[in-house]
Amino acid sequence: MILMSVDVLPPARSQQEPSPQAVMLPESATSWAVGTLMATVPGSAHLAEQVLSAAATQACLPVTELAKAMVAGSRGTPLPSDVLRALDDSVQAARRQNTEPRRSGTYLMPTRKDAERALARFFDARVRLCAAPDDQEARRAVDDAVYTLCVLMGQPTPFAAVNEALQYTSA
Repeated sequence: MILMSVDVLPPARSQQEPSPQAVMLPESATSWAVGTLMATVPGSAHLAEQVLSAAATQACLPVTELAKAMVAGSRGTPLPSDVLRALDDSVQAARRQNTEPRRSGTYLMPTRKDAERALARFFDARVRLCAAPDDQEARRAVDDAVYTLCVLMGQPTPFAAVNEALQYTSA
C-alpha cells in the first residue's frame, strides 16, 4: 500500500478541533470574569458578580456571553464598544458606591504597621488573582484581605477601605 501525503499529513489548522484549553465553558468564563472584576474594582466576589450582572444588563447580553467576550478580549479580540462601555460604567459605579466614610462616634485607627500589613496582603492576593482569575483560592484570599481592610479602616466598601488605608499609610 502506498501512502499519499494526504493520508499522513495532519489536517490544516482551520480544520483541527480546538484544544480543550482553547474552549472555555460558560461557568469557567464567568468565574474568570468575576475574578478579573474582583481585581479591577477592587472588591469581593459578590460585588464583582453584581458588576458583571449590571454590565450584562446594560449591554443586553446574558452574563455568560459577556463573560465569554471578556475572555476573548483578554486574548486579543477587541470588545464591541457597547460592551466595553457597559463594563466601564459598571466598574466606575461600583467604585463610586458608598465611598463616603460612615463614621460616627469614637473611632480608633489601627497602627500604621497593621494597615501596611493588611494592604500588602491585599495587593499580594490581587496579584495572585490577576495571574489566575479563575483560581478559587486566590478569590478567597482577595475576599479575606478586602474584608480585613474594611474592618480595619472602618469603611463600608472595599474601594473606600483601600483608599483610606493608602492615604493613612502614606501620611
